[in-house]
Amino acid sequence: MRARRNSQTLSLIQEKSETIASSITSKLRNFDLEVVACYRAQDGEVKLEPVVKSLFRSHIKVVIPVVRNQSMEFTLIEANSKFVPGPFGIEEPTDLSFVDPFQIDLVLAPLVAFSSAGQRLGRGGGYYDQMFIENDKSVFVGVAYDFQLSDEFCSHASDKPLDAVVTETGWRVFRSEKLVFDSRV
Repeated sequence: MRARRNSQTLSLIQEKSETIASSITSKLRNFDLEVVACYRAQDGEVKLEPVVKSLFRSHIKVVIPVVRNQSMEFTLIEANSKFVPGPFGIEEPTDLSFVDPFQIDLVLAPLVAFSSAGQRLGRGGGYYDQMFIENDKSVFVGVAYDFQLSDEFCSHASDKPLDAVVTETGWRVFRSEKLVFDSRV
């Protein structure tokens, strides 16, 4: 799945990312959000820069993950944040201002694959699972391409299930008790 994601052309990644970002920003207009977790794309992942810019325009705080001492934390970013490669080659801001994960209203998480039942396969570090498995406040949304749908992986009790996933063809909602997604969008 990672190889397929990485084999896409840059123009195709950009085109799909713009479609996905438009779907996300349209949906998010319906909700009262204060803090949204995004990520810096790598290895062919969906790019969220248009979503981040839209959140900044709406005065919503944006945080991204950074890994320190084998655990993930979230740090605020600003429109003028400067980025450098972190320990795993993922860009992170030069100025770190950590935020309690229980302050995050919505998490937009990258993934390697997702199942039709809303399970997420990440890179294998379990960072998102550890951070959010006990967090019932944050809505957990995977961001992926349609071809990343797969029911050929196993999930465990310690895996955080997705509340929804968004791809280039739209939203799939798995659990909506925390946040009712308007079906008109």
